[in-house]
Amino acid sequence: MAGMETYSSGFAQVYDAIYTRMKNYENEARQVEAWIRSRHPTARTLLDVACGTGEHAKYLKANFHVDGLDLSEEFVEVARRKNPECEYFCGDMSKFRLNKSYDVVMSLFSSIGYVRTEARLRQTIANLGAHLAPGGIVIVEPWLKPEDWKVGAPRMFTVDEPDFKVCRMNTTSLREGHSCMDFHFLVGTGDGVRHFHEEHVLGLFTVEQMTEAFRSCGLAVEHDPKGLFGRGLYIGKKI
Repeated sequence: MAGMETYSSGFAQVYDAIYTRMKNYENEARQVEAWIRSRHPTARTLLDVACGTGEHAKYLKANFHVDGLDLSEEFVEVARRKNPECEYFCGDMSKFRLNKSYDVVMSLFSSIGYVRTEARLRQTIANLGAHLAPGGIVIVEPWLKPEDWKVGAPRMFTVDEPDFKVCRMNTTSLREGHSCMDFHFLVGTGDGVRHFHEEHVLGLFTVEQMTEAFRSCGLAVEHDPKGLFGRGLYIGKKI
């Protein structure tokens, strides 16, 4: 998920522990593969941008040659250990340059929100499109639209296992038109209790801003308002 900012040192294992329990990566990978096959049946190569710790690749690598890119070196190292047959790179989604092209370039779990501004949104979508092979597709799962962002009550997620406990609690706010989440994590193991703090600031983009970002770089775009779990999905095709 790391898109435009890094996480605290040592946080990758905590991230894995939370989101492998919160998200069904296998089911998401199957949905993504179905979207790919319906629009690019011969696709064989895939670049996962803001790949996090490589969970989607675990399920997509059976039918695609998967590479991954993330801003966090720690996340990339975890992804490499999970998927040694995949190639991983460290870089900023808005300006990375690889001497390779792909049938599919995707960015899931709302990582696009970390670009924050419309100018960087357009720069990033154009950069994803620049890494497409002829006829390739870009798949982007957006963050929330401005009208969907709610400021208010604290939120909490917990993992309660015999030898491993996590409590993630956060508040939400709006700052200069950006969504802000102030996360605090308590992680308990046999070695003691650790505390992590993360502030995440993401841009809120309208459907019109998202679709225009695709069109402005020459990609034909379609918008699925539901997507993987309600945030929607954008699919751009190189023409």
